[in-house]
Amino acid sequence: MWVVNRMEFIDVVRAVDKNGEVSSIARRMFITNAFDSLLTSLGVAAGGYSAKTDPKLLALGIIGAAIAMGLFSATIGVYLSEKAERERELKRIQVHIARQLDKDSIYYKAAKYIPIYVALWSGFGATLFPILVSLPFVLAGVLKLSVGHAFIMSLGVGLAIIGFLGIYLSKISEERLISGFARFTGIGITAIIAILLIKRFFGLI
Repeated sequence: MWVVNRMEFIDVVRAVDKNGEVSSIARRMFITNAFDSLLTSLGVAAGGYSAKTDPKLLALGIIGAAIAMGLFSATIGVYLSEKAERERELKRIQVHIARQLDKDSIYYKAAKYIPIYVALWSGFGATLFPILVSLPFVLAGVLKLSVGHAFIMSLGVGLAIIGFLGIYLSKISEERLISGFARFTGIGITAIIAILLIKRFFGLI
């Protein structure tokens, strides 16, 4: 990534985002990747849990998934994708006006900073939220608590965060907040039940 001037970064994002397009892209990336990462974390917890499982292994599994999805896919992957789109747009503008744009132009700076802005939002939820889901297992490992209690707490944390993502989307779309909460938590619960049924099918529970 290019070296970032913090104040210039903020000014460029504000200037380019006057119509809300950049915020909309960042918001979609944040919600989508946070949701994906949370479902993956719940899948790791539900798939790996048993009464004899070391809670630290479950914590490491969830944190590992958070790093892979949050840091690499949701941050670096989104940055490279958005960067390619912005540079393509910059080249089209330069072809249209038949000259090379100066590095101080808003178009050049947008191609430089907007991908970073979108990638930071994309990676934030995808990394932070799964780590919160792993905390009950971390505490169980450190304090020698019951892995069963940690499992229930972990699922509760994950479903609560997923529900709040649903509320956030409902607020954006001006729908009933309870509908968004119920829809998103319903998806999370369905995913957990599906994994537990697969475990039962294979005789693992």
